[in-house]
Amino acid sequence: MKSDLERIILDTIDIPSLPTVAMKALELINDDGASINELEKIISQDQSFSARLLRIANSPYYGMNRRIDTISSGVMLIGFNTMKSLVVAASLKDMHRKFGLFEQKLWEHSLGVSVASSLIAKVTKMVQPEEALVAGLIHDVGKTILNNSLPDKYTLVSQKVYEEGAFFKDVEAEFLGYTHCDVGGLIARKWKLPKNLEIVIEYHHTESLPVFEDSAFEALCQIVSVADAICLSLSIGLKGPDNVKVPYNVLGLSESGYNKFLELFKANYAEQKAKLTE
Repeated sequence: MKSDLERIILDTIDIPSLPTVAMKALELINDDGASINELEKIISQDQSFSARLLRIANSPYYGMNRRIDTISSGVMLIGFNTMKSLVVAASLKDMHRKFGLFEQKLWEHSLGVSVASSLIAKVTKMVQPEEALVAGLIHDVGKTILNNSLPDKYTLVSQKVYEEGAFFKDVEAEFLGYTHCDVGGLIARKWKLPKNLEIVIEYHHTESLPVFEDSAFEALCQIVSVADAICLSLSIGLKGPDNVKVPYNVLGLSESGYNKFLELFKANYAEQKAKLTE
């Protein structure tokens, strides 16, 4: 069934390549013989991309005890695998073919989910905060691709979502026959993203998760799912239905613990938005 769905998606969606600098960087990261200096040289060719990558790496929720001022120091501190995820996250803003109101709201929502995911990871200690930060940033990449490839249809999708207070995935399934999660999962495999990110992108709206080879994948997916629900309930970026329920209990949080977390999140989101959207 997945192969049939992927054929349908490929018949209607233009699966893009990552921006050139990101593709070259990922090729180097995947090359066992590549040097840190080579990676820094490639990324530094695009100053805007390089600056955005360093801003993400220097987020307070990333858990670093020292400031990362260069790509090389970043790789030494966080490793090649994590840098691979950050390269993809930093590419998202460049992938919008246009950047209007909807694209801005989608970006703000992703930032909100990233901050919430990282905070949840710090509070629950279920996964590393840096892993949750990046997963939150790119969880909705399927929406970006749909909006780029089918702008007229996706405008109708977003209109119905807002007018009727529906969920994106439900309206997407009605209008297109597949969802941003389906598209995102396919893209993650085409781009050869780390497995943990692929799973979050494809399953963050799935209530009954399949059994994964690594239990940490399920934990990360649950964290991003709860963070997404929190941001929808607060209308951060994208507005969610009025009846959005935040399943904080799956993270082992009590109602009072969740309320304390909300205050912590609200106090930090604006600061992070200012730093990461420059």
